[in-house]
Amino acid sequence: MAAGALKIGHASDLAATITGFGLGLPPVLVAVASIALPPFEVLLGVYLIGGWLLETTSIVVSAMLLIFIGVVASVVARGLHVSCGCFGSADTAPATWWTVVRDAVFLIPAIYLVWWSRASERD
Repeated sequence: MAAGALKIGHASDLAATITGFGLGLPPVLVAVASIALPPFEVLLGVYLIGGWLLETTSIVVSAMLLIFIGVVASVVARGLHVSCGCFGSADTAPATWWTVVRDAVFLIPAIYLVWWSRASERD
């Protein structure tokens, strides 16, 4: 939730970061992502905290984290000196393998929530 909140109002910075990843995304997709992603991250955080649609929300969060991990790992492996932009425009340090590890650690509770929400439904 904090990651999304820190990016709200900084769409141009996020667009520059996404473009810097060198993924060859069309500019219109970069623009839509840079505007839509921050409030969507906040909304997902609110849903997780509220426990609403927990299985679906935790699956979406896990999928997003896997995508982020893949993108950041790609950036690091290609030797690009680009911030991951994970925590808004103030997050200017270049992405490293530690960034990938940090995101992988964030993935652990997300996957646990997927498992827990499914186990809770069976009880």
